[in-house]
Amino acid sequence: MTIAAMILIVASANARAQNLPPPGAYQPIPNFTGVGAGLQFREAINQRFSGTQPIAPSIVTPTYANLPTEQDGMLFYCKDCRSATPCVSGGAGAWALGTRGQWACAGAALEAALNANSNKISNLASATVSGDAIAFGQTGAQLNTLSGAKLDGSDAIANVSLNGVKNVRAFGATGSLTTASATTAGGNATVTVNAIGDFKIGNWVKIDHAGAASDANTPTGVTVVPNSYSMNPNPTSSITTTLTNGGGCQVDSAATNAAHNSACNVSYTYQIVGVSQGGGWSAPTGAVSTSAGPATLSTNNNLVVSWTGAVNDIAYLIYSCSGASCTPSLHAVVPHAQAPGSTAESYRDFGHAFGNDEDFGTAMPAAAVAQDLFAQITGVSGTGVTLSIAPAQTGSFTMRHDDSVPINAAISSICSHTAAGGTVGGIVEFPATSAYPLGQSLNLYGCWGVTLALSGAQNGDGGHPVELEWHGATGGIVINMNKAADSRIAGLSVSGINGNTAGVIIDIDNYATGGGGDGLATQHDTFERLELGRAGIGIRVANRSSGNVQDLSFRDVQVSNPSNGQGGMWGYFFGGSGQTYNEEIRGGLIEGRDVAIMSAFVGQLEIYGTDFEQNKIEAWTTDRFGGGADGNMMFSGVTSEGAQYFIFDPNNTGSNFIIDASRIADAPGPNGFLMQLNRPTAIKSSWLCGGGTTICGISNGNAPSPQPIFSMQNSYGDASPFRNGDGSNAPDTMTFTEFGDALASGVVRVGYLNHAPSIEACSNAGTVAVNTTIAFSTNSCQKISTATTGLTYTLSTTGLVADQVVTIESYITGAIAAGPAFATTSGAIKWTGGAAPTSSIASGAVDVVRLKWDGANWLEISRSLGDH
Repeated sequence: MTIAAMILIVASANARAQNLPPPGAYQPIPNFTGVGAGLQFREAINQRFSGTQPIAPSIVTPTYANLPTEQDGMLFYCKDCRSATPCVSGGAGAWALGTRGQWACAGAALEAALNANSNKISNLASATVSGDAIAFGQTGAQLNTLSGAKLDGSDAIANVSLNGVKNVRAFGATGSLTTASATTAGGNATVTVNAIGDFKIGNWVKIDHAGAASDANTPTGVTVVPNSYSMNPNPTSSITTTLTNGGGCQVDSAATNAAHNSACNVSYTYQIVGVSQGGGWSAPTGAVSTSAGPATLSTNNNLVVSWTGAVNDIAYLIYSCSGASCTPSLHAVVPHAQAPGSTAESYRDFGHAFGNDEDFGTAMPAAAVAQDLFAQITGVSGTGVTLSIAPAQTGSFTMRHDDSVPINAAISSICSHTAAGGTVGGIVEFPATSAYPLGQSLNLYGCWGVTLALSGAQNGDGGHPVELEWHGATGGIVINMNKAADSRIAGLSVSGINGNTAGVIIDIDNYATGGGGDGLATQHDTFERLELGRAGIGIRVANRSSGNVQDLSFRDVQVSNPSNGQGGMWGYFFGGSGQTYNEEIRGGLIEGRDVAIMSAFVGQLEIYGTDFEQNKIEAWTTDRFGGGADGNMMFSGVTSEGAQYFIFDPNNTGSNFIIDASRIADAPGPNGFLMQLNRPTAIKSSWLCGGGTTICGISNGNAPSPQPIFSMQNSYGDASPFRNGDGSNAPDTMTFTEFGDALASGVVRVGYLNHAPSIEACSNAGTVAVNTTIAFSTNSCQKISTATTGLTYTLSTTGLVADQVVTIESYITGAIAAGPAFATTSGAIKWTGGAAPTSSIASGAVDVVRLKWDGANWLEISRSLGDH
């Protein structure tokens, strides 16, 4: 190294030293002097442009209008540009970078994945067109062609509402049946649970009987009265007759009949508990007994328990037992009838027990029980749970989820509960494979066009993808549809297998409450693919309405006997205090009920293809159909098996029954009737009393002023299916027509009016080869044929009435030596001129003889012999 080079290096080092600025300041280029100053100056410039030495330049700041022609890489600060690409004016300033042939005042479009590194991109505007990002909580965003990535069926969007369909999970429904034992101290909002499970902040819960003191009232005036036929063995059209009126209890000798009763000296004891809306229970009534009850309770021999209801009571728990010193257990859950108040209430015990309470089982508490507590979880710390409302009771109680609150919130999001205005209509969906615990009723009051429906699966006999499990008050209402129109419930199940037994599962009514929905008329509601199990009443229509509840449609509704085999009191109840019109049941099932259809005030009820199984009575009609004669109850294509009555109709009011193309294989009780009819009835193309049931007993029960029965093209398992029902067992005072019916005796009757003496249309007694007795107790005209010589036709006087005119048509079907002669079982035959006619003997001849029975003898009216 030369001495000169060493001098330059030292000078350079000294120059850098003299260029050092104060810390943090810009380092300007100094005035270099001495040997090597030029080299130092060039190095200083290069360092500032290469980035080795930082600089602080000021960039030219033109306006948007003064930006020069773009050159890639050129940079300006445009003082009136907006942050956009390409640059535009009208902003507060932005960097303008020449890139790809344009001035860019914002970041360029991404050409690779963007990694936010777990950070948020906030303040997005709402998406409006395809390709826009969706902001959190945005309303109105559109999704197109979503595609899963796993491709194993597990890709899902859960707990969201799409396209206006409200998902109950999105409103906080848990679909969880988890319970916990909660230890409470009255007045303290924090409770201690044995395990927190899946309970969390925001959940709504019900704590059984931890609320305020009971507001239920103990029923009063309890009585127990045995009821039965007013006479045996041929009852009138009432199974509701008390002892003072000839009924009370009856024994029979039909030992093989399921309803056989061998004694009337069995004691029965009853006590009743009232239940309030909030789940409070009254103290039980005192025990009331009868010692004149039947050994076997049935429709034939039943016990009527009556009491006076109370203002706050929505249901009654009937506890009973039989025998001396017995302990009553829960026997039935009966909803309060009509409007709240001190009303006359009753329960008819046919011997069918049902009902359960998840806290007490079937045991009767000795005293009143507090109301339930409904609250929201506001805090969780370990096993400590803080509630929005403090329990009023101290002790250990069951805490369970209550999804009724979020489900009702979902309903309210599409229903303003007013007759007009607000949100109107939409769908609330229940995701499949979940059970939703309900502590309170689902409320569709004032809803128009609302649907509650299963999503993502099919409900039916094979399974229950969505179960609404009732944990509300025992005897309460699961779904309240007062003042609901054009609404629909589909695909849901309320089996009643677990939880508390409801009083009514679906309650449809049309009464004013003082709310905004009172102006809405209940009509055009649809119910389909439902599974309704154990309850006092499956579906109740017009229990207390002040106007028509009309045009309801029930399709494939299974009012079933669940796996516990208990069923309930009534399947359907129409028109308790109000009235209904033009209701329709299609398909489905009604099973395991005391009464499948209880009908009070109905103005047209049509039942198509429904299966009736193992009910005590299929249809009990207590009032008119539609105010006189403007409606019918029609059964078409139905099947009935195992009932003791197909129709029990005690009142002579209203319009007609129509039974068409149906199979009725019911088994009446001892000496009972298949149908007790009190109004005009038409039976057509049906199969009745077959399959081993040979006693039909179809009676108008209204002698001596019978209603007509029209029968056509039916098959009866009973040789004399039509009975009078007045105690005489005499069918001849019935008024009915038959056309082409097949009876058990094998006789086919074609076109006659039964016992209408002014009209003659003969029945066919068939071809005989032996002496034959001709009876007129069921027909005033008899046709008989023979090809046998010398027979005697004996005219029976059994069952005849004075002045009855009869006709005998005698056919000769093959040449004989002597025609038939005539005789009588009593009295004499007084022939015109004193001589009996000589009957024809030629093949093909017809003799017609007309006689009148005057109560003692036969008087000839006319004869026509030898006609062909």
